Amino acid sequence: MGNGLTGIAPCIAATWAEWLAQPANWWVVFQVAGGLGFVIFVHELGHFLVAKACGVKCEKFYLGFDVGGAKICSFKWGETEYGIGALPLGGYVKMLGQDDNPAAAAAEAERARLSGDLPPEPTAGPHPAWDPRSYPAQSVPKRMAIISAGVIMNVIFAVLMASWAFGLGVREMTCAMSSVRPGGAAWRAGLRTGDEITAIGSRKDPIFNDLRHGVTVGSVAKGIEFTVRRPADDTTRTVLLKPDTDLGAPTIGVTNPLSLTLPADLRKGLIGGAAAATPALAGGDTIQAVDGTPVASYAELIATLSRAMSKPVTLTVARRPAGGQPDGPAETLSIELPAEPARTVGLVMTPRAISAVQDGSPAAVAGLAAGDRLVAVDGEPLGDPLTLDARLAARAGQTVTLTIGRDNAANRELEITPRAVTWIDNEANWPSSPASIGSLGIALVVDSVVAAVEPGSPAAAADITAGDRVVRARFIDPDAKADEPDAGVELSEQAPNWVAVAAVLQRVPADTTLRLTVENDAGRRDVDLVPVAAADRFVVDRGLVFDPVYKTVRAGSVGAAFARGSRKAMEDLSLVYSFLQKLTSNQISPRLLGGPIEIAKQAGRSAQEGFGRLLLFLTMLSANLAVVNFLPIPVLDGGHMVFLVYELIRGKPPSENVVAVLSYLGLALILTLMMFVFGLDLGLIPRR
Repeated sequence: MGNGLTGIAPCIAATWAEWLAQPANWWVVFQVAGGLGFVIFVHELGHFLVAKACGVKCEKFYLGFDVGGAKICSFKWGETEYGIGALPLGGYVKMLGQDDNPAAAAAEAERARLSGDLPPEPTAGPHPAWDPRSYPAQSVPKRMAIISAGVIMNVIFAVLMASWAFGLGVREMTCAMSSVRPGGAAWRAGLRTGDEITAIGSRKDPIFNDLRHGVTVGSVAKGIEFTVRRPADDTTRTVLLKPDTDLGAPTIGVTNPLSLTLPADLRKGLIGGAAAATPALAGGDTIQAVDGTPVASYAELIATLSRAMSKPVTLTVARRPAGGQPDGPAETLSIELPAEPARTVGLVMTPRAISAVQDGSPAAVAGLAAGDRLVAVDGEPLGDPLTLDARLAARAGQTVTLTIGRDNAANRELEITPRAVTWIDNEANWPSSPASIGSLGIALVVDSVVAAVEPGSPAAAADITAGDRVVRARFIDPDAKADEPDAGVELSEQAPNWVAVAAVLQRVPADTTLRLTVENDAGRRDVDLVPVAAADRFVVDRGLVFDPVYKTVRAGSVGAAFARGSRKAMEDLSLVYSFLQKLTSNQISPRLLGGPIEIAKQAGRSAQEGFGRLLLFLTMLSANLAVVNFLPIPVLDGGHMVFLVYELIRGKPPSENVVAVLSYLGLALILTLMMFVFGLDLGLIPRR
């Protein structure tokens, strides 16, 4: 009773080899291997125990597959051979008369019929001429119990692991947001940096991971109700958000909450203004004030920095002594943080139509709508759409006149009063993101076609001209290893992506080169551009990076831990069902699937976050295995159950030829799916 959809695949990347070479990571590997192996073990143990209880002869119990006899180790105890197969893609229990492999099923059936254990006279049962200890000789209810035992064990395991995790205590991110995706569901509702989600539907006091469950399980068409608190003015409101599906999976477009403490591990270093701070910032530093003004949250920090973007500021920082006690006294430092001019290559790209308007924004009040095009500001050409927000924010509170165009309609003029922006709308983390013009409350699509080139800029020196189209962008790090993949961003009319490229340009090391593939009537060519500092645009967060905001979720008693664990296991089960339902109804992309390598990676990340987090990952994995293995696909447990239901209703098993044909089809489907997810894991099939 095996399942080839879970397990661990060998590490193949050089970076994995380097990571494994560090002794500190060996414990993580041990936890991951043990945890994933145990999930498979309990599934097969369920089949094994119930089969033995029904008197069925179990000939093998294996973790992994011993294809061609290849195995790591084995031993025989009684009538059963126990072992670990060389192919770590699942596990199986081999019962007399039963074989998931259609090619071997007929031979196995014949072996059970001719077994030396046959009684002298035929016995009662569905197959009286078979060995009475064979699987097919058992009654339909017994075989149903054997088939379902693996799934039941996985559900029990999921509840126990989740209960154990909450008994130990699990660090969970709070359900606040550091930024939102421009044009996304949360952005359209007017949510912003610092807002806290206090309820998702009827679920009170959610954690950040509850967003995934709520959005995946909730209705895309009808929307999901969120209760949101804004600490800045201590207001609470309820909004109905309809998740977006253009990124493959349903999402409302929010990023996790951030604290004011820099990560303890700054191996990659800081960039931008944060890298030039004097004295230097260090891992574990906590920002307490800006220019003497106390800040108690990330939202307050961003609001304070946004009012002084072009000026240096003085940070008051608490720094704990190296190697000191976590709760020991901290040293207070004053650190000068310079302003960070935005990087540019001098390309002015072509603005498209407005894609979304924010509720309650100046644009909404003035009557702007999706599909409108910005033509001019106070009679002057629009200019660079990526600098438009900064130009309008500088005129916050003043009336400006916008010239608005729309397809097949005459231009019109609207008077509008821009607002000050004291929050961040994140563009770098979202592909195909429009530009956020927060001062107006609009999301503006920016094409990858060059509208103009700034004189004396890197783009002008590279002879890029108006009308050229950028079709690919790559960030060339001079310190990158020669064998590292050259990841790039594709740009097209359907997915312009220029806004994301410009946003990422602010987050890469200072000596990074932007390599663009430019297309025009003469063909394609690559140009290398060294970004320069913009004169009139600045980066709000100045390259600062922070740890997420966590809280420890711990049950106060065994009963409370079991209640939380049961709820978590049921949520994970419903999450898998909802994912499959949306997958089969084409609401989400199959490219979101992960194979054995991705499972191992996710397990490794969870193990690094703590044992409790690993237990919750195993809970989710066990729920996945329970649901997927019970799908009505021949060769999986669910397919066997379908055949048994047919036999129960008809009073006789389906034809062996029919079973063989359906089993081959099921096996072909499983193998195709395995090749697909391996292709995704190895990067042979793009995720988007």
